[in-house]
Amino acid sequence: MHILAELFGGSEAEVSVGELARRAGVAQATVSREVARLAQHQLVVTRHLGRNTLVAANWSLPWAKDLRSILVQTVGALGRLAEALAGVPGVESALVFGSWAARYAGEPGPPPRDIDVLVVGDADLRSLRRACRPVEEELRVEINPVTVQPAEWYDAGPSPFIAQIKSQPFVPIPLDRL
Repeated sequence: MHILAELFGGSEAEVSVGELARRAGVAQATVSREVARLAQHQLVVTRHLGRNTLVAANWSLPWAKDLRSILVQTVGALGRLAEALAGVPGVESALVFGSWAARYAGEPGPPPRDIDVLVVGDADLRSLRRACRPVEEELRVEINPVTVQPAEWYDAGPSPFIAQIKSQPFVPIPLDRL
């Protein structure tokens, strides 16, 4: 699952088996074996470059985007954030915005270097940062949580910050799945 999440949840670029192993936190021999199985079933595309095997998600599958959504919401960034935020008191809802959400929505651009998380509720910012720290280490990306009060988020005439977030792609974090 983590191998698939890395391939389908990240950028569309191909990656070496060694790099994929590092990103997924799985032994390289295991990744080599699993990539061979995935390629046999046409879930991934591989090619050899010298002694390296490069692998990429097979985006030509008609259900590739659906698979991506499932992986990201379960073992990928959204699922990991949902698990982390579930234990923080005062979190009513949460979403990802900024460049990560834009790439998730299909906007072209480089892979995001951070994940911007907006938490609606009375959660303590220090508690949110502490909860996100293991996810940062696991995903190797900085997580920037911000909090807003529910009244501010649901206000018909929101602040410029909230209006900007609502005008661009954002992705709800599935807190209710836990």
